[in-house]
Amino acid sequence: MENEILKESGALKDLLVFSQRWNEKNREATVRAVKIYARGVAETEWKSLAASEQNNQTDKLFFAIVSSVAELKPEDDTQRILYQRRLDIANQASSHRDERLSISTKRMPRTLMLFVTLTASMIVFLLFFFPFRNVVLGALSLATATALPYFAHFVLTDVDNPFEGTWNVSSDPFASLITKLR
Repeated sequence: MENEILKESGALKDLLVFSQRWNEKNREATVRAVKIYARGVAETEWKSLAASEQNNQTDKLFFAIVSSVAELKPEDDTQRILYQRRLDIANQASSHRDERLSISTKRMPRTLMLFVTLTASMIVFLLFFFPFRNVVLGALSLATATALPYFAHFVLTDVDNPFEGTWNVSSDPFASLITKLR
């Protein structure tokens, strides 16, 4: 997931770099579209993906980037080469975006989560009836055997959604695009 985020934001950054060769009037549309899209991803799409909701707003914002690249008309051979390169970069960004969105919808199957939870609960339940000769050792073993599945469950549920929780991916690569080329 994080790899696709870096690839997509890197492609958009490349788009900004290759836009510098165009005159300011032509460059401004692409720069504005990339910044608005990056803000939309960092501020709204991230929350939507965390809640497993669709966000059509950023689809429209990404389409604005592609449109700003495609609408430019190259005037000479150098600009034609840059134009083709910008189209390639926009295509790469699009494929990385599609892959990021595809990965973001994948969650751990509920049956697997249920199986892990039931197995851990069964281990603790059976350990409760184990005939320990020492009460302190038994209580310590039971406390450890209870804490471990609890923490394992916490980690599994936290890692299941990459956009929220303690261990999550960051929207910083998109936030940094907002401040590029001021």
